[in-house]
Amino acid sequence: MKKENSVFNLKSSEKLLLRLIRQYSPSRKELSALSGLTAGAVTQYCRKLLFLGLIKETEKMVKKRGTPSFHLTLNPNACCSIGITFSDNSFQLAIVDFIGNKIANERYVYHNSVQFDELCQQIRTALQQLLDKKFLAEAKILGIGFSLSGYLLADQSISSPWFPLLQNIPNLANVFSEKLGYPCYIENNINTVALGEYYSGLWNDIEDMVVISLDFGIGAGIISQGKLIRGGFGNAGEIGLLFPYGSPRPSWKDLKEKLGEENQNANLLDNSAVKTWLEHSQPQVLSLILSAIAWLDPKVIALTGMLPQTLINQLIDYVKNAEQVQNINRTSAQLSASKIKFEDISIGAAIVPIYHFLQDG
Repeated sequence: MKKENSVFNLKSSEKLLLRLIRQYSPSRKELSALSGLTAGAVTQYCRKLLFLGLIKETEKMVKKRGTPSFHLTLNPNACCSIGITFSDNSFQLAIVDFIGNKIANERYVYHNSVQFDELCQQIRTALQQLLDKKFLAEAKILGIGFSLSGYLLADQSISSPWFPLLQNIPNLANVFSEKLGYPCYIENNINTVALGEYYSGLWNDIEDMVVISLDFGIGAGIISQGKLIRGGFGNAGEIGLLFPYGSPRPSWKDLKEKLGEENQNANLLDNSAVKTWLEHSQPQVLSLILSAIAWLDPKVIALTGMLPQTLINQLIDYVKNAEQVQNINRTSAQLSASKIKFEDISIGAAIVPIYHFLQDG
């Protein structure tokens, strides 16, 4: 498996243009205004990006008089990116194109979940077979993104007690890179979901957003000025610390425990256990959103997780109508349910190498 290809050799200005083209699909004139670069510099850089196949120029419209108007877009076929997630008995392997469209997303049962080298060999074999199956054996691959739960530790290992095989391996991303032959990147699940949301194409005019996950645990992915915020120790957004285990929490896990064996497909809002859960969860989620608005001033706050859509919508409605939010006397965040399905997290993981490729440094 090849490790590098020419698409990695880009200047900061060229990466800036790619980010702007992804967001705005501009004309060259608009790109010059957005980037602050001269028209001559934009022409020079775009010539290289076109030659590399990273962008394409498309006729936007034909005016009644004058020449056609053209705009620039990323070329989805320029390269691919890989995403991997792990569950109790299997791993999920996804491939996306350069703009994040799904090419493949398949599940593989572990051959061996206690030997790290054997797991890496299975991943390597599965990846090569999937690339062959999709006629992508010669495609340019930006890298592999891994989405894992747990804390990032000082030695760049992951605290992931539910999957001991990946625990206590220093510089885990580098180890994966050596084993698999591609640049590898590790993010926790909520950061992966946040990047997937950010690159979904639904928020192209947004540079600042927070994605809050109410899943087994509670976490937040923070994007500010187009960059993922990790914090001083790599664990920014671990907001579950605000809700100790053993106390009521606004999580799907907490709700599931309250529901017990009751029918979870019934009208949830009429369920007494759900009503009890909402009594504490609604103000808790409100406090999280107010805190995000106060500290980060995002343009969008999206809720995600394995909660039923009905309950996510209920939480959003509660927050929107809360007096504290109504009394904010300035423009504040748009509240939204995440457009990304939480179970498609492997697709988000595949976005991670695209994010790193487009970033400057």
